[in-house]
Amino acid sequence: MRYYSPTTQLALLSVVLLLTTALRRLLDNFLLRELPTDLNPTYDSYWPTSLIACLSGFLALFLVNLIGVRSILVFYSITSILLFASVVAKYTTGSMAFYKATAIIDSIGYDFGRVATLVVVLAYPGERWKARALAIFLIMEYFSMTIGDLITLRGQASDDTRYKMSVVALSLSCLAPFVSLAIAPINKIVRSNGVYLIARETTLREEITGTIAIFKNKYMLLLLPYMFSYPFLFSAANVPFPTILAIVLYDVGKIFIVLMSLTLDVQWASRKTRGLVSLAMLVVVCIISSAITIAIRTKQVDKSKIDSTWSTQQIYQYIMNASVTNNRALLLTTYFFAGVASSFVELYGFWVIGTLTNDIKASARFVGTFQSVMSIGGMVGYQLVRGIPHQFTTSNIPTYISFGMTVLSFIPMYFVVRRITDTNDWTLASISNNGPTSGSAEGSSETITVIADVKYQHLDDN
Repeated sequence: MRYYSPTTQLALLSVVLLLTTALRRLLDNFLLRELPTDLNPTYDSYWPTSLIACLSGFLALFLVNLIGVRSILVFYSITSILLFASVVAKYTTGSMAFYKATAIIDSIGYDFGRVATLVVVLAYPGERWKARALAIFLIMEYFSMTIGDLITLRGQASDDTRYKMSVVALSLSCLAPFVSLAIAPINKIVRSNGVYLIARETTLREEITGTIAIFKNKYMLLLLPYMFSYPFLFSAANVPFPTILAIVLYDVGKIFIVLMSLTLDVQWASRKTRGLVSLAMLVVVCIISSAITIAIRTKQVDKSKIDSTWSTQQIYQYIMNASVTNNRALLLTTYFFAGVASSFVELYGFWVIGTLTNDIKASARFVGTFQSVMSIGGMVGYQLVRGIPHQFTTSNIPTYISFGMTVLSFIPMYFVVRRITDTNDWTLASISNNGPTSGSAEGSSETITVIADVKYQHLDDN
């Protein structure tokens, strides 16, 4: 296996994610001796934390092009080390102050690393492997969450055991920066057909100008409702997680993205046709998820038993307790389909971005915006519901409105998918094809930041 091959680089990236994201998802709740709460785990109810996540995604789209993927992953590795060190400090000093500070820093590092990872995963695999490569990296995260929830459920360990495990986790995470440094610069990567991924210098001014310009692009504008709507729907419906089993089912549902990845990758039709069929699958799953959610909120709650003096959280807790008592199977089905729908939305959106362009510079902007707008949708939906009057808390008005927004968002997405071709020619009008097809990219004077040589992209099916 060549060191500069995409496969080797994706393997190194996998190791970095195992030592950072996966390790944290696996042990976070257990090490802190906290069972998952009944709050939505996707979007923090404390809005400043969610706002940081939104801004981090936008900042990451600049950094991917300015400083490169390797530097971002080194930074993320360091924030992960600090986070695990803060857990060790918690058991050593008894204070959570260090943890609270490093958790925010690690949240920023995570968003940076996630944008960089998704950009690479969209760029390195051949066209027949894009969806499956995305699914593997997303499942790595989802599966770690599921196992971590099971460990939390079964873990009855003492503080001494948790302290020792946190030391082990800290030791393992210390390897991540060294693996990150082993990741090659993008301009060294050579696909199996001899095509280079070309890295060229850029400036902050160029990035700001380019980012502003891309928001004038009709495809970005058509994608924005899709990015925003489903996270907003899930949060506006305010689906809390009352039991560990509910969270596990939600996580397991997310793993079903492998079905969509196969539909998108297997060469039974053109990419446009596969995209349209998968969009139909997504619409069906989202409608089922939303319908079951509305059914839970409509049929399982006796509003006459709700005290007007209750807080919003008490009302939500009553709704969930009533749902568990009256129809446990329907409630758990809600979480499973919510997991399936949310992962389908994420995978499909990133796949569409990857099929529209091979320009990693544009891809970074799309991915960073996608990550941030999803966070904004969840944050706005959750905060909107928390702020409405109590008499509307148990109504389905927010859910109906957000459900309508989600359905409507699939319409502009349909027009984006119709633009998909089998050659990724979306940026051909703005990319010169005078770059090298093999050998070094050092001699070029072009100012495009990072592109795949699209002149030969149709040959790259490995």
